[in-house]
Amino acid sequence: MKTFNRTLSVLLASALVLPVFQAGTARAAEVSSFNSAVSHYDYFSDVYPHLNDANHILKTVTYEDLVTLLDSKGTYAVLFGGAWSDETQADIGFINQVAKQYGVDTIYNFDTKLDGESVDIAEQQAAPYTKVVTSGTTNTTNFYDFNELYVELVDKYLTNLSANTDATITYSKNSPQKESGGTVTTPSTVIASGEAKKIESPFLFIYDKDHKDGEGNAAPIIASLEKHGSSANYTWNDFLTADPNDGDTLDTAKVDSYKEQVLNVFNKVPAADYDSLTNWDFIAPAFNKHEDKTVGRDIFPTHEENGQVVGDDGELVYEHVTYNELTHLLQSKGNYVILFGGSWCPNTQAAIRFINEYAKKYNVDKVYFWDTKLDAGISVLDPSADPHNSSFLQVRDTNHPLAKLYVDLVNTYLPNIKTQYLPTTNNVNYTKDNGTNVVANKLQVPYLFAYNKDNVNADGSKAPILGHVELMYTWKNIQPDYAVADGTIRNHTNYTNALNKLLTRLEATPTGLTGVAPTSSANNNGQITGTTNKALEYKLKSAADSAYTAVSGNAITGLAAGTYSVRYAAKNGYNGPTNSQTGPTAVPYAAGQAVDVVVPAYVGTDPTPTPTPTPTPSTPSTPVPTPTPVPVDAVNTVKVTGTTDPATGETVAAVSASDVASLITKASKAEAAGKEAVIGFQVPGTAATTSTQLTIPRDSFNLIASGTNAAVKADLSVGTVTFDAKAVESISGNALSGDISVIVSKFELTEEGKAVLGDRPVYDLSLFAGDKQISSFGGGKVQVSLPYTLKAGENAESIVVYYLADSGELQTIRGHYNAATGTVDFATTHFSQYIIGFNKVGFLDVPATAWFHHAVSFLAAREITGGTDADHFSPNAELTRGQFIVFLLKAYGIEPEAAGAANFADAGNTYYTNYLAAAKRLGIATGSGDNKFNPNNKITRQELFTLLYRSLEQLGELPTAKTGATVASYADAADIAGYAQTAFTTLVETGVIKGSGNKLNPEGVSTRAEAAQVLYNLLSQ
Repeated sequence: MKTFNRTLSVLLASALVLPVFQAGTARAAEVSSFNSAVSHYDYFSDVYPHLNDANHILKTVTYEDLVTLLDSKGTYAVLFGGAWSDETQADIGFINQVAKQYGVDTIYNFDTKLDGESVDIAEQQAAPYTKVVTSGTTNTTNFYDFNELYVELVDKYLTNLSANTDATITYSKNSPQKESGGTVTTPSTVIASGEAKKIESPFLFIYDKDHKDGEGNAAPIIASLEKHGSSANYTWNDFLTADPNDGDTLDTAKVDSYKEQVLNVFNKVPAADYDSLTNWDFIAPAFNKHEDKTVGRDIFPTHEENGQVVGDDGELVYEHVTYNELTHLLQSKGNYVILFGGSWCPNTQAAIRFINEYAKKYNVDKVYFWDTKLDAGISVLDPSADPHNSSFLQVRDTNHPLAKLYVDLVNTYLPNIKTQYLPTTNNVNYTKDNGTNVVANKLQVPYLFAYNKDNVNADGSKAPILGHVELMYTWKNIQPDYAVADGTIRNHTNYTNALNKLLTRLEATPTGLTGVAPTSSANNNGQITGTTNKALEYKLKSAADSAYTAVSGNAITGLAAGTYSVRYAAKNGYNGPTNSQTGPTAVPYAAGQAVDVVVPAYVGTDPTPTPTPTPTPSTPSTPVPTPTPVPVDAVNTVKVTGTTDPATGETVAAVSASDVASLITKASKAEAAGKEAVIGFQVPGTAATTSTQLTIPRDSFNLIASGTNAAVKADLSVGTVTFDAKAVESISGNALSGDISVIVSKFELTEEGKAVLGDRPVYDLSLFAGDKQISSFGGGKVQVSLPYTLKAGENAESIVVYYLADSGELQTIRGHYNAATGTVDFATTHFSQYIIGFNKVGFLDVPATAWFHHAVSFLAAREITGGTDADHFSPNAELTRGQFIVFLLKAYGIEPEAAGAANFADAGNTYYTNYLAAAKRLGIATGSGDNKFNPNNKITRQELFTLLYRSLEQLGELPTAKTGATVASYADAADIAGYAQTAFTTLVETGVIKGSGNKLNPEGVSTRAEAAQVLYNLLSQ
């Protein structure tokens, strides 16, 4: 069994377990980028030009995220540093490389400059920031020493911090000072103070909050590296060769020396022991912690699976961003959904779960989440403090010394922002050094908006915000069952209606639209597809704007050939104030810019009636005896037409109950005639199809199981799956309710995955009852056929199938390339993700012309057998009984027993020991008497075939199709021992054994090549 120590998140382009979706609609994937309705922004590739790795493992963490991580059980790789640092710019690519090569999944990056430029909590402030607030005749001076965040964090979590220098960071937390008429009425006093060692960026460390040193003292930092081990400054150029003629050539000695330093940090912990946190871990517990407990419902409910707490909503779509990350995102091309808010905010608490729910509904897998409180209001110094009451780093506040951050962000990137508060009466502002007052709209949180920096209004003015929702509810009064005073459930309806409006426009101009020609020159039934979940309107391009017509459904239909203008229709955003009768205040957004879509003219000849041919007289032929009929599969199939979204490649189809009833009738008749029935469904795809779903009504599926013994075959264009009768019965009997949906999807590997396995296709097979997944079939089997074309240089024997095990590892399973059908075929008892791989293994003594070449290549590719050394197979070497047991059990995927299991007395302690134990337990090997197996004796052909027969019998895979051959036709049939008679009879009659020169040679010793050929003949069928 070949196992790769690579997890799904490393190898695959996306999370591949896909939720079921309704026929005729676009699928809302849990969290998968391959078909997302929005763009993904890569901050690290944007701000670190020397990183050069689109599949890096770096993840930003906000201050709140960092505290969450440092409070979490596990072992984590953490990097302090930012793009402003020349040293971090120089090192980060090498840190990423070493971590990936070592097997670390994630490096968490925290920028001590909370704005990415100047507010550095790890650099000593010359003096606290101050802000004077005037009320009447009283002036109140508030003090802001942001070094508190760093010092208290180090003192609480990084207790064994070691730095390159003895420098320290100190802070002093002062109470406000009040004065009136020039007299101090309330002097400022020191409330708290502290000191911590100062670090410089980049500071890489491995953290485990429960780690202790050899003396039992807390030592949460397991290993660390600050810069290059000294305080000296450096840049990227210091990694280059000294010769100016070399240009930007790296000095490999310098690079290797630094990478060795980095590796010496990571290797203090085994690669398998590193942990990662999900977006759910960073976000959901914080909201649940601060929620209104009187409601009696968690914002993000959980349940327990296998001893682990799991969120009911699956992974969340949210990703926290820092201020600097947000400003760069707002400058990047793409379509984004962005949320301003925080876990401290009761109104964000009200909306956060519903935004997640509706984002998934509209195929939005990423909502970038920025907290206007750069510290999320949390206090490491006083964890019991209510973060809602903290304004320590609330930059959305005129009375804050860092209000400039908010004002400049809004005025620079959000020029068309619409808010409930009017800038003339309630705003955020700051005063420039020249005395100019700068004002910005003050938004309330949660503020959710769709964004594209390149969108413009009809007059050319910038309008990057495509729509917004700014509605203030609480977790209590937004509940779906919460009724207002008149008994109406209004708040939840208001909010979800606003979300529906917002999420129907996620881009500046429509994309993914395809014109489809009419079906004949006489018909006006052309279409424009790709309109699902989009608030569009269309007109013939030459018509006036007044002709625009709203679009509904998955396509614009009933069109004549021509050029059409399609645009996003004008719509409303929503904010307060909310009227009890009319609902929220509707804020208009203009229609978008139109795109032209051509519906092509019909090309071809309109169909004409075909004349009935005149019968041609035939000459009587000599009668041929009719062969005895053999029962064959009676396959009855119905074609199910689906709808394909060209933008996502998803084809969705649902078969009717009447079609299934007709197939059941035909299957019953076939079974009555002694045939094995197969009920088939064919869903044709298009050139764009990469994923196909077929939904069968649950009652109809149950009737297949109860009324027939038929297999169910789903030909879904991307791949074909056939459930045997036992699997059909298991699915039908599953306690989960809802229609049965089977989905086959094709994906690509990530670049790192390609580096491991090559550019290989990936398939996800999934089955749902309603929206709940069924992954196994009660011991039933599913035959799978996936289309595949051999590439240049590939041979069929080296095509292998890997599946993703529950452990996250890829394992080789039985499967082979079928040249006759151009497919890769395999059987499975459960659904998972599968990769079609190529693993060519050659030996110097197995030439391509050898009769055993195909067999050895096939088994070696699957690691059923290896060579006798790195370059030789030794095909003519005689095989021992112990060697064949290992051959045999590996070939059929039978796992060895654990050490210490019951075994033969002479099993020893070697490579075949635990395989012998498995063979004994299963009755495959019975021994040679006295509880011995004689594993080192040469194996005879009759011993080999007996062991093979017992294995096939145990697995229920004995061949049944007879060829007409008999044992009696061989000259040495009488030489077969009694214990081997049944094995030889079955295997000869079914063509597995063919003999040589009219002899079976039962007592002859088998060679490695002969054993390989026998197994190949069976496994390649």
